[in-house]
Amino acid sequence: MESVISDADSCIVHQFEKMVELSESEINLLAALERDARKFDSGERLAFAGEYSDRFYTLRSGWACAIKTMADGQRQILDIFLPGQILGLREIGLSHSLTEFRALTPIEACPFPKQRLTEIFEKSPRLTDLFFLIMAREQAMLIERIVNIGRRNAAERLAHFIVEMKVRLNQRACEFHLPMNQSVIGDTLGISSVHVSRTFKHLRDLGLIDNKNGQIEINNLEGLIDLSGFDRTYLETYPDWTRLTKPSKRGY
Repeated sequence: MESVISDADSCIVHQFEKMVELSESEINLLAALERDARKFDSGERLAFAGEYSDRFYTLRSGWACAIKTMADGQRQILDIFLPGQILGLREIGLSHSLTEFRALTPIEACPFPKQRLTEIFEKSPRLTDLFFLIMAREQAMLIERIVNIGRRNAAERLAHFIVEMKVRLNQRACEFHLPMNQSVIGDTLGISSVHVSRTFKHLRDLGLIDNKNGQIEINNLEGLIDLSGFDRTYLETYPDWTRLTKPSKRGY
């Protein structure tokens, strides 16, 4: 199903406006990436690993993920995508997709040809800077996920993930909805779904969180941060070299 999205409702425009004050021409260039919105059901694949890749997807609404499936059927979720993100941007230099992109919830996503980015790069050097900044942020997030899986225990991994999602959702309140079942969380953190259940119980027993039906309530944010060693630096997108950036708005 296709629809037209106004510039004012563009999620990608909102994401970029967190970093800079956009000109009208820049808004139009970005909003054009959301001109062909399509709906996908929860669990539906947007792209398969190994298939020819000539397009990206801008996530208009809902949650999606990138999955790498092993030969034995085990899965590793590499990315969790939120509204305003571009699916596949890290694979910009590849002709075939390395990962599978799948909707975690009902979503609206907007496919656009890779060549569309070339038009943006030619017309707006400043947006080019910001696209590279966003790619760097996604790379930093992947590096942190590798560290999380490789060097933190299950409780530390889950605590870190909860704080990360709170920050990424820009939630000042200590309660948010996490539309991921235990199997998906396990595939993200590299532990079994049974271990996810036990780890949630452990964090509850420590008085750090409460969780029920996908609703996460953080009772002790500082405790989660201390337990996981969370440092939000890898989520920051305000380096000095970008042009006309707004001051960083820190805070958990």
